[in-house]
Amino acid sequence: MRRLTAVALLTLALLGCDERTRQPADGKIVIELWHSQKRQNDKALQAVVARFNAQSPTYEVKLANFVDYTALFRKMSLAAQGGVLPDLGIAYESMVVELMQVDVVEPLDPYLNHPVYGLPKADQGDIFPSFLNSNRYPEFGGKLLSFPFTKSLLILYYNQDLLRAAGHEAPPATWKQFVQQCRDVKAKTGKTPFAYSRDASSFDGMVMGYGGVLAPDKGARSGFDSPEALKAFGLLHTLASGGLARVIPLKSDDDRLYFSNQECAFILRSSTTRSYMRKDLVDEQGKDRFNWSCACPPVGEGQPKLTVLYGGNIVMFKSTPERQRGAWEFIKFFVSREVTAEWSVKTGYLPVRKSAAELRDLKAFLDEHPRNRAIFDTIPFGVREPSVAGWQRIRDDIAKAVTRVVEGRSTPAEAAAELTKEADAALARHRR
Repeated sequence: MRRLTAVALLTLALLGCDERTRQPADGKIVIELWHSQKRQNDKALQAVVARFNAQSPTYEVKLANFVDYTALFRKMSLAAQGGVLPDLGIAYESMVVELMQVDVVEPLDPYLNHPVYGLPKADQGDIFPSFLNSNRYPEFGGKLLSFPFTKSLLILYYNQDLLRAAGHEAPPATWKQFVQQCRDVKAKTGKTPFAYSRDASSFDGMVMGYGGVLAPDKGARSGFDSPEALKAFGLLHTLASGGLARVIPLKSDDDRLYFSNQECAFILRSSTTRSYMRKDLVDEQGKDRFNWSCACPPVGEGQPKLTVLYGGNIVMFKSTPERQRGAWEFIKFFVSREVTAEWSVKTGYLPVRKSAAELRDLKAFLDEHPRNRAIFDTIPFGVREPSVAGWQRIRDDIAKAVTRVVEGRSTPAEAAAELTKEADAALARHRR
């Protein structure tokens, strides 16, 4: 059970009630949502909330914006230990698991399947299975503890002009083909083919793409000592030592700039990157400055298509039946066919529902260029990263291990061994 410290109890007693219980003049119940969307995405979310508030006679959603997912998670974690949580919050799967450990998350199965205000089976079937299943947690009996919110995928962006100059008409389907195409691009154009951002998710995608399993045995260990993880480290070593990869500074967007300036043939980024790069990739008339497109990232030889499923999920925190009902009504509204289509067009995030592609604006976007359809068609191949407690902190260890390899300070075997030791220790601490 969730335990409050004596100081926290005293604070709550003195306050009597929090800001969320204050009702606006029209008598609606205020539902607070904590998020970290920026720029056009923040404006799009405000527009969705305004539509919900206008049509709801009972509830009014209020937004609170934090710097990023890390700051948001830190705030929710502190609130879970004795402060005041919002009604809804946005979190990655591994964050949800840690919040569950202090018993503040409300399972959503009873709401989803409620005979009166749940989602009908036809609507449930309309949600992409990969999105919905990623919000079920094996550690907690497969319960639905969150719901799809800002979904995206790890995507390979490629310069078609540079590939053709190197003698290739199609993007690589395997990592072996990727290395060969990089060598050909370098030989024929003199450009460094791959601008590499050292994020943990792209490395996880490489390991899983080789057929590896991250955090097997329900998080008892990490899986970084597997042959597949060693292959992923070996791939990065080959690319860096062979002059095929330009390693950009951590947490920078330089790879996007290199791609936009046609200084590289490949980058690995979230599918939402296309919306951020768009202004750099088109001219004053709105035409592409060069031929570029998107594809599912390469995988190991003989492996099925696979990519990493990105994006935060919406979590309902325990409060009162009335507040939780209001929180569910907003979740249901947000994943409705029309709203998820609008959200996708405005933000570049993926629609939660399959049928959203039939609506006019989203259909027009998907038909605008094959690359848009290519990303949409990749949704079924999305696989989430581990949802075990402690994985959020392991991501930093992954970035450090990858850095040692691409800088030549560790061999692939040394990096795999060290990362396994660090990650397994972190998982053990959280299991205790």
